[in-house]
Amino acid sequence: MTAHLPTPLIDPLLPYFVFALNGYFYAVPAPIVQEIVYLPELTLLATAAADVVGVFDLRGNLVPVLDVRLRFRQTCPPYQASDGIVILHLAGQTFGVIVNEVYDVCIADSVHDNPLLYSARINAELDEPLLIGSLKKADRIITLMNVEALLQQATFTVPEEAGSYSDFYARANPDDRVVFALRAEKLKWQETREDASTYLALAVIILNEEYFGIDLAGVREFANIGDIVPIPCTPAHILGCINLRGAVLTLIEMRQAIHLPPKPVQADSKAVVINAADDFPVAIMVDGVREVIYVDPQKITPVPTAVASVSGGFLTGEMPYQDKLLTLIDLNLILEKGELVVEEEV
Repeated sequence: MTAHLPTPLIDPLLPYFVFALNGYFYAVPAPIVQEIVYLPELTLLATAAADVVGVFDLRGNLVPVLDVRLRFRQTCPPYQASDGIVILHLAGQTFGVIVNEVYDVCIADSVHDNPLLYSARINAELDEPLLIGSLKKADRIITLMNVEALLQQATFTVPEEAGSYSDFYARANPDDRVVFALRAEKLKWQETREDASTYLALAVIILNEEYFGIDLAGVREFANIGDIVPIPCTPAHILGCINLRGAVLTLIEMRQAIHLPPKPVQADSKAVVINAADDFPVAIMVDGVREVIYVDPQKITPVPTAVASVSGGFLTGEMPYQDKLLTLIDLNLILEKGELVVEEEV
């Protein structure tokens, strides 16, 4: 049994970080928010507490991840690629909380120590109150979480035979599971290995049943393709705009640039969202994302001169991969060559 904690005081002048989960708004003190990452693949633990759904490797450190909906006895929909983790650092410990959406950091217009009726009903079923009050910002009522109680739950272990071992991905979309795995690899390798600077992280993508490699450092994320809104008066390789969590991206088809036959968008097509420093975010359409690999750059050889001359410089090298050839695509050049990207509003 865990020791009972004193209910923390609410500071009305403290900035709070606001996020959403199952349609409810919650907040935690902004100073303890270390970073926010998209939901990666989690490793399941048999000895974790009931609402710890797994751990992941963040630059060499294992971070336990809570889904407070389990503690609240709420319905947990299948995890999606759009979900995220707010990583908190408190009392020398780091842990994460799954969220559906993040909003902003705010100073409350007013703060109330008494929990809302909804919160009081949840607290009544818990050993420690997890919801300690509410704040109001504009017309939004936001519930405050007891981060000390969250930390205690994140670091609490139970005997293995009493553990809550469950399949984090039991109902997740198979396409999203691929995205989760890629994210986990990227988070694990960021600045952790002694030889990381000598190896190149590549995401292996599929175009027309051929394998291509793209530098993972140039990728913001991999996403499913939803509805595509056509852009009038644009070339054929500009497929249109897609909406990714409120951000409008230009989706481009680069097959013709590397002399591959065009292919229509399929139900399982993916968007590779490119890290862009300007105000014109873009994504390239691919048939699929296979895996992330780490390669010695010395094993990469230049593409044949004839291939390089007709590919516009987009193909920068090649290497053996699973009895086939993996060809590298230069994502930076996609952004530099203006003819591939539409920058004007139409």
